[in-house]
Amino acid sequence: MQQPIKMTTDELAEHLSLLTVASREDLDELLTDLLCHVYRTKDSQNS
Repeated sequence: MQQPIKMTTDELAEHLSLLTVASREDLDELLTDLLCHVYRTKDSQNS
């Protein structure tokens, strides 16, 4: 199993700041982005 990519504190801070102004649809996308960053999909692993 491949190790998750570590998120920098700057990346996390930016992500959290976006949560405060995001619409409901944006929140879904932000969650997906966060999960894909931490748990890479097979597509991104193969590229």
